[in-house]
Amino acid sequence: MNWFISEFNSFAFRFIKKYNLAKAPEVTLIYGPRGVGKSTLLQELYLREINEGKLLTDARLFARQYAYAAQDDKLHPFRKRHRSLSLLLLDDLQLIEGKAKTIEELHYTYENIIEHGGKLVLTVEGELPALDFLGERLASRFSGGAILPINSPQDYEIKAFLEYYTHEIRIIVDDLVLKSISEQVKNLVDAKMHIKKFLQYAEIHEDELGFPCFQAYWEEQEVKRQETADPVNIIRNVSKVMGIPAEEMVSISRKATVNTAREMAIYCIRTLCSLSYPAIAGYFNRNHNTIMMSCKKMEEKLSKDQELKNTFNLVLSTFKTKKPENSSGFSD
Repeated sequence: MNWFISEFNSFAFRFIKKYNLAKAPEVTLIYGPRGVGKSTLLQELYLREINEGKLLTDARLFARQYAYAAQDDKLHPFRKRHRSLSLLLLDDLQLIEGKAKTIEELHYTYENIIEHGGKLVLTVEGELPALDFLGERLASRFSGGAILPINSPQDYEIKAFLEYYTHEIRIIVDDLVLKSISEQVKNLVDAKMHIKKFLQYAEIHEDELGFPCFQAYWEEQEVKRQETADPVNIIRNVSKVMGIPAEEMVSISRKATVNTAREMAIYCIRTLCSLSYPAIAGYFNRNHNTIMMSCKKMEEKLSKDQELKNTFNLVLSTFKTKKPENSSGFSD
């Protein structure tokens, strides 16, 4: 594999590099935060594994194809294809959260693959391998094999990755630029994205890839980021509107005011970003069930408290985003 390796991903990398279908555990689960290379590992394994009965897909596509098959009365060919696999590589399990029928179909798919001697390699986004959204039975089965963590990379690891990446694409970038990016982002995907955008910015402005040009680029990005409805911005804005420090909102504090602000931030993230409960949990150092309950509590409070509802609408307006007609409609 021609892949960047460091402490944060070395354990998972070594396991996948030595993966042997005949000797592998029935289920291998790779977990970690966004943008650290989980999908890349699956892709590398798919390309390396010489086997006609393999399939690489993600949970959203699995759910969509299952729904189409059910709608068009084509479940038999769908099931024949998936349940006879010798190796199923399924990315982003968290994307089927709340889709009860899809989860049930995946359970039967798993049982059939294992019954015929096949294997599964799965990924889920999160700081912990939280699978309770799958239900107790399937979660216990997926957790019963090999569990491979990919941790968040440290600043020096992100900088080393950027040095590796810029060398691969044959460009020379000021070391201060690489250092600045590594201190501002938390994963490899975002780091790579900023290098690409910086190259485009420098080309448009006919400037060198130096630090002054990067500072101008970064200032422009900061203005755009403040208007983007991402979890970090939402937490920051809820903090500002409700007067509760962001640090307290993600802490273990149980003060009533902090709890309300935390629930508001969670509900706004769920509304504006449509993230899964496990993905949101990573921002608050909590589990999937706690996040789900926080959403339900805030939904109930908003239906009874006009002042709180005004606060919710104020947060939404910060991002120039209209409230969805059914902001609580996160069902399958």
